[in-house]
Amino acid sequence: MTEQQDEQRFAEFLRDGLRQLSTEVDVTVPVAERARAAVVRRRRRSLLAAGAATAAVVALVVAALAVTHGADRSRPLGPATTATDVPTAPEIPGGYRLESWHSVEVYVPVSWGWGGAPPACGVGPRLGSDGHRLVSGETVPGYVGRPVAQVRHCSQRSQGTQPTPTTPYVWLGASLAPGRVDLGGGWVQETRMVAGVTVTVAGDDADLRAAILRSAHPTSTGCDTRLAAPPTPGGSAEDGTFAPGSMLVCAYAADESAAHYDLLYAESLPAGAAKELADAVVAAKPLGEFSCYGARGGEWALLHLTQGWAPDAAFRDYVVDLSCPSIAAPDGTQHELTTADVLPWAVDGVNAVLHAPPQVALPGRLIALTR
Repeated sequence: MTEQQDEQRFAEFLRDGLRQLSTEVDVTVPVAERARAAVVRRRRRSLLAAGAATAAVVALVVAALAVTHGADRSRPLGPATTATDVPTAPEIPGGYRLESWHSVEVYVPVSWGWGGAPPACGVGPRLGSDGHRLVSGETVPGYVGRPVAQVRHCSQRSQGTQPTPTTPYVWLGASLAPGRVDLGGGWVQETRMVAGVTVTVAGDDADLRAAILRSAHPTSTGCDTRLAAPPTPGGSAEDGTFAPGSMLVCAYAADESAAHYDLLYAESLPAGAAKELADAVVAAKPLGEFSCYGARGGEWALLHLTQGWAPDAAFRDYVVDLSCPSIAAPDGTQHELTTADVLPWAVDGVNAVLHAPPQVALPGRLIALTR
């Protein structure tokens, strides 16, 4: 059986599972045909507890659904149930992609960009759908905002909501109370609490707003939603025997007391990016006596490389400490953080949630707080 046939059978299995569940529970998420990367869980992964048998089954099925942003990110978001009162997501060019923040995930149009949400500095779109930083006058058809500072200094407008927006948006974790706000001109903003996190959707398309809100569900990408300590490197493959087939990027930031580290963003990237990263780390200079062991706080990225999609597949975990800055190999050796070992994973929405260390030249990547 070829790899393509194997992927097709796996996708059919997922579709069958969702169809069987559709009469029992309201789930409005797309079926991602290439979901192998999200099935792989790290050794330290903690499973979300389900409150009911149906919810537990849904969590298992959704855990296998992931949109591979670095490869083919376009996915249709079709009807998930047969109920007549459930809105069907509008068909749009390219389909939808999955976005994660803390303990919640939601599907948004793949053509949308990324940016900030209240109360952080820089509310509004900052990146295009391909991860490039927007220039003055450039627009996007919509964006996903997170309460992460995008600029160094805030104007009053950048700190608050936009009463009459011109661009649809989804805000994850915004400091807003659940409810519905009429913004005028047919524009409506709706906020709901899902998995303990606010999900805010604004736009003038009622069907799209409803579909996005109904797609929100507990995070199941493969990244831990909260860590008690910074991520640690490790692996189960010896040198010379590991051929990475995918890379799961998990971005984290510590709270003010560094008591825990919350998930900011998750994305699955293909084999090319994984191999590029592994090669770049080998070529990077070890920090030696300048290593930052026992570091806490700040922002981190866990880069989980796997050789296959089976739960017991060989893996390697690389860890980026953006405060040190450094990148640790699976054996724990910290290497110099360079452009070469950042570019493979600093793509798409990562560039709107993690801040670039001033010591490393990363034009157009991550958030550079220079103004």
